[in-house]
Amino acid sequence: MNRPGTVTAAFVLWIIAAIVGLVSAILAFVAFGAGGAVTGGLTGGVAIAVGVFALIVAIIQVIIVFKMRDGRNWARIVLTILGILSIVSNINSGVQGQGFSWVTLIVTLIAVILMYVGGANAYFRSRR
Repeated sequence: MNRPGTVTAAFVLWIIAAIVGLVSAILAFVAFGAGGAVTGGLTGGVAIAVGVFALIVAIIQVIIVFKMRDGRNWARIVLTILGILSIVSNINSGVQGQGFSWVTLIVTLIAVILMYVGGANAYFRSRR
């Protein structure tokens, strides 16, 4: 079975979300390097820890996204769980006034939904 457009669209959105994660990691490193400035309430070591964590999550996410694109149902389930955690986290960040979090929330929500509509379920069943 050919990959449905909804799975391809979800793939692209997940890649965008991973890029945003990588940019966040880079910004955490840069902010710390700029004289150890306080960013978003985070100081030195915490900013580095957040940056390293975001980098690791983004790399793992990209690997899993490629597996999802290839029709691996376990990858779809893992991304759904990561997506739900991301949505909850971004709601919290958005409420605290970090407007970019709302964009990430919407991209993630749409990516999760697209993995389950428009022929996606049949695609993942056929790949077992």
